[in-house]
Amino acid sequence: MRWESVTALIGSQRADCLVARPRNEGQCREVVDFCRRQGLSLCPRGGAYSYGDIILNDQNVILDASGFNRILGFDADTGRLTVEPGVTMIDVLRHVLHKRFVLASIPSESTITVAGALGGNVNGRDGWRMGNFGDQVVSLKLLTAGGELLELDRGTDGDIFRSVIGGMGLLGIVVEVTLQLQRVPSPFLEITRQPLRDIDQLLDHMQWVEANSDFAVIWLDPTARGDQLGRAVVHATKWVEREGTPDELKLQVAGSFERLQKRLRQSRMVAPITRWIVSTMLQFQRLSVTSFNIFYFHYSRLRHRLHSADNVESFLRYNFDASFIIPSASAVCGPRGYTLQVTVPRSHAKAAICRMIGLVQASPCRPPKVIVRVHRMDDYTISFCEDGYSLNFELHPKRRHVERMNRFVEQLVECVIEYGGKVHLAKDTVLTRDQFQRLFPRYREFLALKRRLDPEELFQSDMYRRLIKPTTT
Repeated sequence: MRWESVTALIGSQRADCLVARPRNEGQCREVVDFCRRQGLSLCPRGGAYSYGDIILNDQNVILDASGFNRILGFDADTGRLTVEPGVTMIDVLRHVLHKRFVLASIPSESTITVAGALGGNVNGRDGWRMGNFGDQVVSLKLLTAGGELLELDRGTDGDIFRSVIGGMGLLGIVVEVTLQLQRVPSPFLEITRQPLRDIDQLLDHMQWVEANSDFAVIWLDPTARGDQLGRAVVHATKWVEREGTPDELKLQVAGSFERLQKRLRQSRMVAPITRWIVSTMLQFQRLSVTSFNIFYFHYSRLRHRLHSADNVESFLRYNFDASFIIPSASAVCGPRGYTLQVTVPRSHAKAAICRMIGLVQASPCRPPKVIVRVHRMDDYTISFCEDGYSLNFELHPKRRHVERMNRFVEQLVECVIEYGGKVHLAKDTVLTRDQFQRLFPRYREFLALKRRLDPEELFQSDMYRRLIKPTTT
């Protein structure tokens, strides 16, 4: 264990923490015992991809589980994979993709860990079909503050199971997870890109996409106004058959992994340059954001007319390449920035999206892009999911606009509350305690369960103290 200055994915969030890096369950127990003896709180962390203070624990302890990362077993008959908490998305795919299995509901960062994805209940591009990451979890083992090892599934202590998923590591340390994988016809996908001129055309087209596609992600132009408000480009994807022997398929997948690793190394090398370029462009924010969105829409429309917008790609390239090509959230948001991912119910989708885009256009610092995904409802105690759509905003306020941007963010969150939506806590840095309680009315259930499992509040984070921890009178 050593003291470190720890930074969340968005660089404006940091804290000084004592970091422990256990590699097995026994060492996790040692960390728990140490914290109890020293009167310190403990915050479990996976790959450190959470955007805000969910993974910070100022002047206290962080348990970094990334080195606790063995794959324990895979049953090809059932498609069930058992792993330790630090196993990453790319570790899982390297183990099973050539066998025509895939893990659903995974994000676009290849080194996010299983326990981190579980604690944040992250989402992928197949949310309306497969749900969020928690829906892929069959069972888990949880080490509690009292040293008890709980074996949980949906039928056994289901209330705890549904609270650990999306529970931000506040109920204990996940030391083992069994996942349900999906069998696929091949590791390859057919991608179509459809430009759409307004919000009505977008929502109509999405009915067809949901019925006929396996994945979808929507780029939404936050600068379009009037009868073009809500114009977008929909990237819809389906699994395709690919002939070949198992050995040939294994070689193809190995080549995809090699290219992915090369892209990852290259992106890390050029990250400082990319950050500088993005920061410079955002000094001329209104011009650069408007120009980029106009260019991307018309470029996509031209490719569609020329019948060059569709292609077949490997799943690895489709799911992870965007994290190399598109500037990272930390680069886009800058030193004072923040993100918001919000969901709105399908029943209010048009009104809510139009209202939010109107707020964005009235703000002094518009997001360079807005990414939209489709979701289904789930039953986890603190979940951001809805049967509807999520919108992801990456905001880069300039110093002179901080107060106006604070008012804009408050209006945006109030709009989400008004339409019955949610805010994704793994990306939050801006919610107030009152807003959290109105967004997540089941927080009382969560706190009651925490009092039962962790009466001394061993497991905490900066976010817990900001939003959830009961205040004394």
